[in-house]
Amino acid sequence: MREPSATSELSAAARRPVGARERRRREEALRRHHEDKLTRPSAPAGKVTYLRAQLRLAARLTARLAATNDVEEMVTLVVDELQGTFAFYLAAIQRLDGDGMLRLVAGRGALADVMTEFLLVEQSLHDGINGRVARSGTSALVTDTRADADYIVRDPETDPRSELSVPIMLDGSVWGVLNLEAPEPEAFSEADAVLVEAIAASLGSSLHRAALVSDLERTFTTTLSALMSAVEAKDSYTASHEEEVAELAERVALRLGNSSTRAHGVRYAALLHDVGKVAVPSEILLKPGPLTDEEWVVMKRHAAVGGELVARIDAFAHLAPAVRASHERWDGGGYPDGLVGEDIPLAARIISACDTYEAIVTDRPYRPAGTPAQACEELRRVSGAQLDERVVEALLEELGSQ
Repeated sequence: MREPSATSELSAAARRPVGARERRRREEALRRHHEDKLTRPSAPAGKVTYLRAQLRLAARLTARLAATNDVEEMVTLVVDELQGTFAFYLAAIQRLDGDGMLRLVAGRGALADVMTEFLLVEQSLHDGINGRVARSGTSALVTDTRADADYIVRDPETDPRSELSVPIMLDGSVWGVLNLEAPEPEAFSEADAVLVEAIAASLGSSLHRAALVSDLERTFTTTLSALMSAVEAKDSYTASHEEEVAELAERVALRLGNSSTRAHGVRYAALLHDVGKVAVPSEILLKPGPLTDEEWVVMKRHAAVGGELVARIDAFAHLAPAVRASHERWDGGGYPDGLVGEDIPLAARIISACDTYEAIVTDRPYRPAGTPAQACEELRRVSGAQLDERVVEALLEELGSQ
């Protein structure tokens, strides 16, 4: 064993001696861990029940990781599932950052609470068992931490005695480390190592997919900006207004329980929902007064034109139904198809409500902006008629939370 030296690159918190308060919290954590009914017994590799639990966990995690592109959600899923199934003293994921530091990004278990409370959340790549794993890209199955020269002693009375540390690889490089710890020696077996390596590999693949999706989203956003620049050339109000609607629509989508991926989709659809105005003559689009019936017929075509335009672009095609339906009304009085109620895509219903609010609080060529209070009152008035009542309620809650 070795203590952190004066020249160690551990965090300042980790270099401080263990105080009475931290030792007390560590003792409490260890007691809670032992009292936890879920705490798994030491299980031989061939134990059928244990192996089945491992397989179920691996299958469950693979399916759940495949359903998200959010990195924070991924790492939280992994430690939650590990802790929920086996109640480890510590289940943690550290990310290797560009400055050579391993930083805790997700942790569960009694010891994780102590680490977070006392800011023991980072360590140098050159320190500890996790540092060794991150440097080498090789797993470490430590049956007794007191016999491992790299283990960093914090408090001998409450320190874990077993550790299983596995590298998380992303595109051939170490992204971070998945770490399990137990207070008893020889708590982990080769079967545990196989399970955790499989989970780490699945997480690495999901992280790689998320990175690719992020690259695509950047390209997607650049193309969106180009499209909206074409709209702005005709109507600067529309382009700037869309940004406000999009930001609000994404927040409302999240408040309604949509995943971050779906909420991003709502945002993009909101940015594009008036792109069809490129086909509307400028004299109608910029008219300072009310439109005639004939001019309204022309103006209303922009929803269908926008949907058709978006549908022709492969990267955007899945947004086309929401773009086309963004001017439909809950009671069927909208355009272009006269959809009613839940036949209108949820994304379109969200966009419609947010568009109504932003239109009221923004100056228009034919009238000055109203106040937020006036806009909220109008939303309540048309709720259940023009707009989905549930969406209006979420929008008002979001506006009230700002």
